[in-house]
Amino acid sequence: MAVTRNFVTLAQKGEGPQIEYKTCREDISDSLYETVCSFLNHNGGQILVGVKDDGSITGVNPDKVETLKTNIINCINNPELFLPCPYFTPRILEVEGKIVMQLDIPCGQYVYRYKGRYWDRNGDADIDVTDQPELLLSLFERKNPHLFEERIAEGMTIEQLEHKTFQYCRNILAAHNSSHPWLQMTDEEILVSTHLAKRDGGRLLLKYAALILFGREDTIIELMPRYRFEAVFHMCTYAQYNDVSQFPNRYDDRRTLHCNLINVYDQLSAFVMRYLPDRFFLPSGSNQREDLRWNLFREIVGNLCVHTDFSSGYACFFHVFKDRVVTKNPTRLMPEIPEGDLTLEQLNNYTKNPLLVRVFHELNWAEDLGSGTRNILRYAPLYYPDYKVEINSGSQFIFSITYQDSPVENVRNSKKMSLTNVPETREMSQAEAENVPELTLEELALPLLPVETKSVKEKKNRRKQAIVSLMAQNPHISSEVIAEKLDVNERTIKRDIKDLREHGIIERVGGDYGGKWLIKKSKQ
Repeated sequence: MAVTRNFVTLAQKGEGPQIEYKTCREDISDSLYETVCSFLNHNGGQILVGVKDDGSITGVNPDKVETLKTNIINCINNPELFLPCPYFTPRILEVEGKIVMQLDIPCGQYVYRYKGRYWDRNGDADIDVTDQPELLLSLFERKNPHLFEERIAEGMTIEQLEHKTFQYCRNILAAHNSSHPWLQMTDEEILVSTHLAKRDGGRLLLKYAALILFGREDTIIELMPRYRFEAVFHMCTYAQYNDVSQFPNRYDDRRTLHCNLINVYDQLSAFVMRYLPDRFFLPSGSNQREDLRWNLFREIVGNLCVHTDFSSGYACFFHVFKDRVVTKNPTRLMPEIPEGDLTLEQLNNYTKNPLLVRVFHELNWAEDLGSGTRNILRYAPLYYPDYKVEINSGSQFIFSITYQDSPVENVRNSKKMSLTNVPETREMSQAEAENVPELTLEELALPLLPVETKSVKEKKNRRKQAIVSLMAQNPHISSEVIAEKLDVNERTIKRDIKDLREHGIIERVGGDYGGKWLIKKSKQ
């Protein structure tokens, strides 16, 4: 089991800034709660209960394990002991025939104290900083919700960043400005000049902003295991998606991204181009059309990337529906910005992560302060005159923009859902595409009308062969997506699919929504 293997791996790794071992065979010691407090106040971590300091697994008393778990839960929910009260659930495991517990402590959003004392982590030790003014001040500054990007990623080296991402940025800049200073800088010089890193004697101290922007994927997964972006496409309206009686919680395409923010922006851009309609736009006084779609949605993608609170560990979502785009990400706004429903104007001058924004500004992916709001207000009515922007700020920051009409016949019986009830996307099992038979042109040579020429017949058969290939790659693919991929009218694709079904080459398993395609050999 993966969880058990992970426990053993952590036990063999040794204690460190984010790993601590506790024996606690019969009862929970105060030192465990001190470690919980220090992990909350630092970068989070794993506490392995039933493990000695040398990493040997001794286990806890099996007869008392449930009591130990209950005691931990009661303690962390007692405001007289922990303030504020954290939230996590101890996990009971059986490893090597022994009963143990694993505590996954998140990086806290606030400064925590246990029994009135402030604890912080230094290497593999828990430090009481209550009576040490400089360390206590450093803790509060680090926990400032606007300064996560400024934190030093302890132990990270420049080799754990992705050199090709730096080069990608240089290529982008060279296309616009052949004299841009980054073109002559090393990776390290770029980091220092943008304040993503600082030199301390002979050491280069890298900030979390450097990891987020340029980190290798394996480094990000190791140091920020909860970091991820989800790009999700739904072949339905927003109202249909929220009406479970009519339309199950599902998706038609999904991309889970653990890569650095430069690559996330690039991949979300491609997602926009793939699933959102392009609309003709010719600026006044110009004879060259602009990509109105990208003028609008680049702002939304950029805001999702740079205005996220990366300390919380919640995923960022980019949902594309047939009538609107909804983004959802964790962010804690300034105190003067109220919770609940907001307007674009209220966010006009808000910058969550100045270091991230600065790099995006260098790449021309973000403009001057407040320009994102102005561009949305400028391009949204051109893209769709009846557009509607809705924003809700709470435990999650949710942004929605309607970009086309929602068919009345499809939403007549739909429930009206508020933005605060956006469902979490559920994983949908994908059919294995292995062992799908290769179908030749001869096998796809279906009976055609005699008026069709040989060239028309061959063109149709090649198109049908491409349809079968796409279905083999993605059994849940829709006719609309196939039409887009093959640059053919959707009605033509539906007609081809009908022919393929009638001749036993493909078969539909399940309904129109949630079903899948099954590839079969044609019977000649």
